[in-house]
Amino acid sequence: MGEAKRRRENAAQTVYHHSSTLRTNLIWMTGFIEVEGKSQGAIHPKLGEIKTDAITRRAMNDFPAVSWFTTKIDVPKTLTSGATLFTTDMTTGERKEIKSTSDHVNAMALNRVALGFPLARIPVVPWREYQGYSTSEGRELNESARDVGDNPDDWYVSENPVDVLNASEFWLSPSILNPKLKRVDAYLSEIQRMVTMCRQTKGCFIPPSWLKPEDAMRVAKKLGLPVSQS
Repeated sequence: MGEAKRRRENAAQTVYHHSSTLRTNLIWMTGFIEVEGKSQGAIHPKLGEIKTDAITRRAMNDFPAVSWFTTKIDVPKTLTSGATLFTTDMTTGERKEIKSTSDHVNAMALNRVALGFPLARIPVVPWREYQGYSTSEGRELNESARDVGDNPDDWYVSENPVDVLNASEFWLSPSILNPKLKRVDAYLSEIQRMVTMCRQTKGCFIPPSWLKPEDAMRVAKKLGLPVSQS
């Protein structure tokens, strides 16, 4: 009976992966929420290629790379309280770190988004029950989250990529500097279309949402790739 109750509770629960429109086209093209450190660098309209160096967040020695989810739909404060990002010069490969305030982080991320997944449908476990929670790196993550007002006991993790086609909710923040998410489930069918297209069409290119259609076509032509609008 206890197991049956747990299944019923899990079936009703939703966990969210928070990202932004800086990265959504990369998510649609891969079709998965990747574990930390595996995602490609995102191309920012003004700053060029931007990456979040997972190594600056933790050494990834105490537990494997994971993807992160939370039961809370509000944008995690750990994502907006400042971060160390870096840009990479597309010609020289030179790396330049960006240490930023919350306003800078929001501006660089563009519009915040969240994908909601039924807990019972994806391979996640509660962070508080995961092996990494009580490690040195885990404790450091927990303390830094609590310092800015987040509760790490709300988190879930997966050691495997999570299939985007399992998403049941989509949330978007219309404002960049004041990110308040609003549910826009009508966009789910478009996400499913793009992910399915990329799986069926090798090399399919989904341009960033901020790129003008004519610029997207030029980029795709230069790369020799089929293109679909995101």
